[in-house]
Amino acid sequence: MDDYKMKSTAAIAAILSAYTDESEPGAWVAAYSGGKDSTVAFDLLVKAMLMLKRNNPALLTRTVYLTTANTGLDFVTDPLKQSELAKIKALVEREGLPIEIVEVQSMLEKSFMYLTIGRGYPLPKSRMNRWCTERLKIEPSQKAHKDISPVLTLTGVRLSESAERRRNIEARQESEYRSNTELMPIVNFTLDDVWSYLVREGMSWGDAEELGQLYKDATGECGLRQRKAGADEKTDDPCGARTGCIICPVVKIDKSSQEFAKSHPWLQPYVDLRNLMIEMYKDPRNKAGRMRSGKVLEYGQGTFTIKARMALYEAVKQAEADNEELALRYGAKPQKLIYSKELDDLIHHQWKIDMKEYPWLEDADEIGEFYETKIKGLTNGYQLVWNHLYEEDPVGTGR
Repeated sequence: MDDYKMKSTAAIAAILSAYTDESEPGAWVAAYSGGKDSTVAFDLLVKAMLMLKRNNPALLTRTVYLTTANTGLDFVTDPLKQSELAKIKALVEREGLPIEIVEVQSMLEKSFMYLTIGRGYPLPKSRMNRWCTERLKIEPSQKAHKDISPVLTLTGVRLSESAERRRNIEARQESEYRSNTELMPIVNFTLDDVWSYLVREGMSWGDAEELGQLYKDATGECGLRQRKAGADEKTDDPCGARTGCIICPVVKIDKSSQEFAKSHPWLQPYVDLRNLMIEMYKDPRNKAGRMRSGKVLEYGQGTFTIKARMALYEAVKQAEADNEELALRYGAKPQKLIYSKELDDLIHHQWKIDMKEYPWLEDADEIGEFYETKIKGLTNGYQLVWNHLYEEDPVGTGR
């Protein structure tokens, strides 16, 4: 028997044991992103529930809530995810399974476009400082989970994803597939196991061709094909391409989105916009030099100025217009970053508030040809620096 089949059989047995455990009554949550790992994990649960329906339907009583977060920025994965959710819903209704789909989204006041363009938040810089993930995915998901109050959450985590992920999983494991609050059916799967499962088994609601094509389009070389990977597999493996927010600034060079845009040309304006946003946030002239409270910081620090936010807004609107033109040309559906009139109005309203109540955020202070900057490692140590950007483009847009 293939290794992935042995692991699948063991995982389904673990799911059935936990699902029918009367000592732990209550609903479950299945976290679903639409990616390869969450897809396989959820499909194993569906297969287990279908087994119960055939063999002992009286035990098919526990409700499972399939939860997924919509960020408004996942232009690569979201169209496919919505298609898959429709197929899952059809399967659930056809088979009469106790599964409910719950889609969550952050409030407009916590949306990425409002916080960056409306309020001037700094861009997320690293995996350790991804405030966007916290506000767009984690917080709305946690709120939904709190309302559901599940006894267990089913996730698609794997030990072989990375050394860091292995340490995190092992720190909370109480048994092979369980932590106190989590069920991890594919915890022992390698990347090769995941793709073998998708290639050979497909999902209960359909085949995995579109999912495989998504990864192939994001790498130019992978997708549904056989390959070897194990405990030492790398997180930058081509089969594990980054998929998600099209304008993600955390990844230094977003090869996945660049590659994806080759087969989806209407997304190229957003790939270009991402690079423009990063350059604008690097430009010290676009920082007010103060916090919203008015506290004075150093030159090139602090809140993104209102003028810069307005310039970035115009760049976003232009990218949206270009996306729409190209999408219509290729027979695709246009996608917007500022996805509603309410969000657009909220951004403009915030500018008015800032102009009136926080005038120090309108523009960076004039510094002339030289400015002082703090020297790292020295207390009260400053040096005079030549402003090589003096009298150049004041916004950093290149226009």
